[in-house]
Amino acid sequence: MRYGIFPALLVALLLQAAAIAAEPADAVSSALEAALQRNVAHAREWLDQKDFKSVAQSAGGLQLLADLLKARSDDAAWQAAIANVTAAVSSVQSAAREEDTAKCKSALESLEKASSAAASRAPSGKPQPLARAPAIRPLMLTLDAMRGDAKIAVLTGNVEAARKQAYVLAELGKLVSNSKNTDQWTSLAGEFVRAATVATTCPENDAKAMRQHFRVIAESCEACHEKNRTR
Repeated sequence: MRYGIFPALLVALLLQAAAIAAEPADAVSSALEAALQRNVAHAREWLDQKDFKSVAQSAGGLQLLADLLKARSDDAAWQAAIANVTAAVSSVQSAAREEDTAKCKSALESLEKASSAAASRAPSGKPQPLARAPAIRPLMLTLDAMRGDAKIAVLTGNVEAARKQAYVLAELGKLVSNSKNTDQWTSLAGEFVRAATVATTCPENDAKAMRQHFRVIAESCEACHEKNRTR
């Protein structure tokens, strides 16, 4: 009987090792890449509706996500791959401002290819600071868009997608924290980052727990809006 424990233990250890191996080398980069690709799809939807203003706004969020990805590593191959993404995003923004449907489609196709190429790489160097701090309005618009995607993931029980969104929200929250230099702002933004970070640890199959985590995220977001709302 006691010898039967060892095969079971061996199987458990092998399964655990396989699960660890399946995890992405850099969960944050993986989440940012997924968010980038999702927002390319959103931009295509806006383009189908001829809503060039929303395409341009989506491109602003795409630029911020690309900047966050670029900061993940200083190695040359990674920087070159993300530079291609950034160039394609700029083309989308320019085409949207010109309200040129054909150029927008071509730029989005180039962006999809550049994004896929970047996703095939893993950052191997040292992280670096953002080249420039984002303005607060596009930052908040991007954060709200990410929360919208996360809400859909939570409502449909897609825990893995919600976890990736939580990683992205935590990264955006750090930028929000750095955008103002008051104790209250730093404290409120810090609570948001902590709530999003906790959500990234939610078990893969626990949709109920993930919904609770995102309630806390929503409450911390609303608390910040309430205390900073112009009266």
